Amino acid sequence: MSRTVQVLIGIAVIACVVLAAPTIVSGLESGEPNLTIHISDNEVAPGTEETVELDIQNDAERSSGTGTEVLTARAVTAQIDDPGPFEASGGETALGPIRDGEVRSFAHQISVPSDIEPGEHEISIRIDYAYTDRISDRSGTSQRKSVSETFDVTIVVPEEPRFEVSNISTGVEPGGSGEALLEIENTGPGTSNQTRTSITSGNGITVDGSTPETPAEQIIGDLEPNESTTMTVDVAIDESISGGERPLKIDFTYEDENGIERQANSVTASLSPAAEQAFAIDDLESTLAVGYDGEVTGTLTNEGPRTVDDAVLDVTPQSESLFIEDTRYALPELEPGESTEFRYPTDVSGQADAGPRQLQFTVEYGSGDRTTATDGPISERVVIDDRYEEFSIETVAADVRQGETSEVLLEITNERPETLSNVDAKLYADSPLDAPNSDAFVNELEPGESAEIRFEIAATADAALETHPVELDFEYDTERGDTVVSDVYQHPIDVGESNGDDGGTTVGSIVTVMALLTGAGLGIGLWWRRA
Repeated sequence: MSRTVQVLIGIAVIACVVLAAPTIVSGLESGEPNLTIHISDNEVAPGTEETVELDIQNDAERSSGTGTEVLTARAVTAQIDDPGPFEASGGETALGPIRDGEVRSFAHQISVPSDIEPGEHEISIRIDYAYTDRISDRSGTSQRKSVSETFDVTIVVPEEPRFEVSNISTGVEPGGSGEALLEIENTGPGTSNQTRTSITSGNGITVDGSTPETPAEQIIGDLEPNESTTMTVDVAIDESISGGERPLKIDFTYEDENGIERQANSVTASLSPAAEQAFAIDDLESTLAVGYDGEVTGTLTNEGPRTVDDAVLDVTPQSESLFIEDTRYALPELEPGESTEFRYPTDVSGQADAGPRQLQFTVEYGSGDRTTATDGPISERVVIDDRYEEFSIETVAADVRQGETSEVLLEITNERPETLSNVDAKLYADSPLDAPNSDAFVNELEPGESAEIRFEIAATADAALETHPVELDFEYDTERGDTVVSDVYQHPIDVGESNGDDGGTTVGSIVTVMALLTGAGLGIGLWWRRA
């Protein structure tokens, strides 16, 4: 073959190749997605549930062609495959197609253990998707693939302070105000410098005069890891608040070792108003009668839940016929379940009617540090008895005769329900009787106790032989220290006929004879000494 023919054949082959090449290239599309995962905020706090925001970016790779179909990741799903030291909630998240250059965000929730060590921790994210890696326009065929990839994401637990409010206590009841104590602990691994709190209250509770829009702020200073401090705040609790816990939101800020102010975790703590104190009155008794002073006694019991040491029992009579001069009775310290007796001296009007009367008792006690709380009124009933005699009088011995002076022996009994002292008895007699010795005295008489008192009564010679009245009254001291003059009592005295010369010796005759004998004895003694 000649050289010319060979050249022509070569040119023809090259021409065919050149003409065929564009047809082959233009009929084939190939490539694949390239997915990567990024996390913008990877810090989490111990003891919390955190939502981790993740971004998937598709930076696809093209092999041939100019189409975009082979570059798109389709039916993309994501899930946490290995949560590491965390607990993951939720399952697979469907994200749909992700085109070349597109970023798709999704979130997963993880629980961070409270005792987790600070530092970096890995979690694994599995991404499943499908894509078409080859498309032939000439043959009209395509090739589809499924891919499952796992990516490691770094989660950081920073070495910083973390706060817990372990206890909130207060003695403030609904309607009161006073102190509340909050125990705050730094449970994190880092030191908290210049720590500040911001407390947001509501739901009927006010802290340090704050409002939901203006939280209460306090500085609690520096706290080392595992160090605690007690913060005191002033709380006011609405009277309408019932039992149960009320939330307080507490935010913490601090300065790190470089003096930069940082925000720490927030805590929602619970404040429970103190349960209202309760008291009971038992064994209420009274010694009340129309026209006399008596007393009301009973037992007060602290039913809890706290010890009280500054309580006062106040009583209000619901009747104008009762008068209590000092209505406020100071109570001793009472622990829950402990009781004490009380006593109110009470006067009853002489115009009162016998029968039941109402008394209302109220206990005042300290709530918190400043507020006085009350329990009551507690209604109780007492009974006013009919008017009674203070004394009963009986004759023991009396032999009063015409023209003679005789000794009269009477017995008096204390009919009052209290002990009487310094009882002065006075006897009054009108003609034809007279009382040469009209006074008698008894030191003390207990309720129901009797004593004898002696008087001298003289009758004129012409006194009628009949029963004559004498009158007595008594002045005495009550247990309250009051001096009382009793009503006037009439008592009968019988006058008998004179005994004459042969009659019995009268008191006057005995006195005369004793005087003569005494004089005679003195005279004989003087004569004997001189002899």
